[in-house]
Amino acid sequence: MQARRDQVQAQSYVLGRLSGALVAAEPDGLENPNRRMTVGTICGLLVSALVIVGFAVYGYFVPGGATRWRTPGVLVLEKETGTRYAYAGGALHPVLNHASTRLLFGGEPRVVSVSRNSLKGVPHGQPVGIVGAPDALPAPDKVAEQVWTACALAVRDQAGALSTGTTLSISGPAGAGGTVLGPGEAAVATAGGQTFLIWQGRRLRVTQPWLARLFGYDKRAVPVEASWLDLVPVGPDLTPVPVAGRGSAGPMIDGRQARIGELFVARDAGSQERRYLLLNDGLAELNGFAYTIVAADEATTKLYGGRAVTPSELSPAALARLPVSTRAVLPTGVPESPPRLPALPTDGTWCVRHTMADGRVEVTAGQPVPASDAVSDSAGVTRTSLTAARITAQSGVGGLVLAGRQDQAAGSGFYLVTDVGVKFPLASAQVAGQLGYPPTGARPVPRRLLELLPTGPLLESAVQGR
Repeated sequence: MQARRDQVQAQSYVLGRLSGALVAAEPDGLENPNRRMTVGTICGLLVSALVIVGFAVYGYFVPGGATRWRTPGVLVLEKETGTRYAYAGGALHPVLNHASTRLLFGGEPRVVSVSRNSLKGVPHGQPVGIVGAPDALPAPDKVAEQVWTACALAVRDQAGALSTGTTLSISGPAGAGGTVLGPGEAAVATAGGQTFLIWQGRRLRVTQPWLARLFGYDKRAVPVEASWLDLVPVGPDLTPVPVAGRGSAGPMIDGRQARIGELFVARDAGSQERRYLLLNDGLAELNGFAYTIVAADEATTKLYGGRAVTPSELSPAALARLPVSTRAVLPTGVPESPPRLPALPTDGTWCVRHTMADGRVEVTAGQPVPASDAVSDSAGVTRTSLTAARITAQSGVGGLVLAGRQDQAAGSGFYLVTDVGVKFPLASAQVAGQLGYPPTGARPVPRRLLELLPTGPLLESAVQGR
C-alpha cells in the first residue's frame, strides 16, 4: 500500500505535467513553467523596495530640491499656506494681491506650486504690490449686463433732525428692482431749498414757490441730497410765462379793444375748447399746463383788476383774422398737462437707474440700500462728500468703466470697479490690458454716478512695495 507521501508526489507530478502541457506545450519538461514568473515577481518586489528606501533616505538628508520656481516670470505659490511670491534678486518677495501680480508680471503669470521645504533657506524680501488693490477681479465681459441704481435716502435722528444721503446698488438686470415712472407720471423732490419736478428722465427746477403750490408739488416733495439730484439730466426751468408789454393795448377783437396778456377761448364745431394767450405778435395757443400757469400768475390777475381770471370768448371770424404768434410759450421739455404724482411704496424713495447696456437713465420708485446690507470700506479706500452713504454690490459685478457719457469718445479716465463697491483709477489703457480688460470694452458711466463709489489706490504698472 502506498504511503501518503507517495500519493502527494504522484499528484504533484501529474499537475506538473498538466501545467507544462498547458503553458509550455512540454509535459515532460525538466523545469516548472511557473518558476520564472515566481522568481521574477519576488526579485521585482525586492528591487522596488530598495528604490523606495533609497529615495526616502535621499529625501531625508536632502529635502526640497525643486528649483524650477527660480525661473524668471514665474509666480511662486507656497502649497501649505497659499502665499504668493515673486523671486527676484535672490530673495522671495510676497505679492500683496492678484491685481499687483498681473501688473508686476505684465499679465497672468505662470504659477508654480512649491512646498515649504523647497523654499527653506531662501531669504525673504520686502512685499511688493499696491496696498488695497483688488485681490479678486471681475469678469471682463459682464460689465455691459449690469444696472446701477442710486436711491435718495432721508433719515431722521432721535432728535427729529432730517439728514439726506444717497445709496448705490450694482446688480445684474434681474436684481434691479423698482417701478419706472410712466409717461404721464412725475416725481417731486426738494434740495437746497428748491423744488424740482422730475419728468421724462429730466429735472425741471420750479423757480417760484407759488408754482409748486399751484400743482400741489409742495405737499408731495421728497427731500433729497443735491448730489443725487445731479444724477438726473437737467431739463428746462419751470417758470411763469413771460409776456412782453403785458397790459398794453392790443388789436380790436370782436368789437372791443383787447390788451396784451389777455386769455381767450375758442370752441370748434365739436365744442372742444382751445385756449389762447394774446401776445404782441399774435395769438399763442396754450396747452393745459401753460394755461394753468398763466391764469394763476399774479401779473395776469392784476391785468384783470384782481377779479377771477376768465378767458374771453373768441369768435371764429376773429380767430381766422388774427395773426398766430411764432413764440413758444413754454420751452420744449415741459409737460403739456400736469403729470400725475404716484405715491411711493412703504419706506420707499425715488431712485435713478442707469443701464450699462445702452446708457438709459430712468427714475424709479424703489427701496434704498438697508444699512445691514451695505459693504464696509477696505484698506487704502478714500471717501469724499459725494460718496454714497451705503453701497451694495452683487457678487461678480464690476469691470472696466469710463467716466463719461454714452456718446463720448474713449479717453484716459479708466476705472476698475469691483464687487466690493470700490472704484480703482487706472494709470493708462495699458494697465487695463495687463489686468485682462481690453480698453475698447470699457462702458461709459456718468461722472456723477461714478463719484458715488469710494476710490481705491491708483493701479499702475510700476508696482513698488508700499
